[in-house]
Amino acid sequence: MIKVGVIGYNNLRAAELLRVLINHPDVELRWVRGNESDVGVRLDHVVPGIVGECDLSIEPMGSVDDVDLVYLCGSRDEVAAQLHGLTLADEVRVIDLSGSHNLDHGGERLWTYGLSEMQRRVLVHDARWVTVPGNAAEASLLALMPMARNLLLNSPLTLHVAIGVSALPDGGTTLDGMTASQWADDQQREVSKALSQCQSSFNQPVTLTVTPLAERRTLAVAARFKCGVDSEMIRQLYEQYYDDHNFVFIVDRPIVTADVENTNKCLLFIDKDERSGYLTVHAVMDVLLKGCSGNAVHAMNLLFGLHERVGLSLKGTGC
Repeated sequence: MIKVGVIGYNNLRAAELLRVLINHPDVELRWVRGNESDVGVRLDHVVPGIVGECDLSIEPMGSVDDVDLVYLCGSRDEVAAQLHGLTLADEVRVIDLSGSHNLDHGGERLWTYGLSEMQRRVLVHDARWVTVPGNAAEASLLALMPMARNLLLNSPLTLHVAIGVSALPDGGTTLDGMTASQWADDQQREVSKALSQCQSSFNQPVTLTVTPLAERRTLAVAARFKCGVDSEMIRQLYEQYYDDHNFVFIVDRPIVTADVENTNKCLLFIDKDERSGYLTVHAVMDVLLKGCSGNAVHAMNLLFGLHERVGLSLKGTGC
């Protein structure tokens, strides 16, 4: 069993992560820590959806030598403070869901970018400190990586992001207190950096725009760029790239939200306009699962040698 501790619980990504971990067959959730004012309060009083599944109470901050893995689920400011005071044994791993380190170029810790479809080998063999991608950046990269790996991103990119209200709460701020504009800029820089790692020659401008969606769990990205490769070859490149991955699938029809809600799937729909030469790749996924907490559990499975799908065979909502 993987012994897990979670720091931070009072946001949507943490609540979703806890629900998945509690039902993961190879995880023992040892403790949850956070606000001192909540110490002693039962976890199911502050996290919806786990009544009858967990009898833990919020614990005070303290030693972390009794776990194999720590998840950091607070805001960026909170995570920075938590890391400052965190002392870990060499064998303890850390997964950060705040996005604090997605643009790091160095520092005292070597953070692995936790996009499993991009970094699976590193996650399996070498990672200790893992940072979960931003949700819009993740969907954009899943839409674009087969092209980048084949050196085919050679024109400006336009990313149209439609995201559920669970990730952009009322007032136009994200879960970490940034404005929608700041969040979009952050996601755009993350995409550019990751694409340059996939395709070293990539130096094209990336434009990212955001539209809120009424569907609270949905994240949809339309990635558009000029491409001289024909539709049949593009389809082959995508199928080959994702052939041995467990959560990304190419479909032949426009994607509906019921296909991905409450799952760890990302579905891709490829649309090539042969006349204009523009390719649009649509990526749709659940913003809280594949877009954050499910991806964090996927990374954990790889870190500890489990099959990628363990604990993530989640049920879709249906129609």
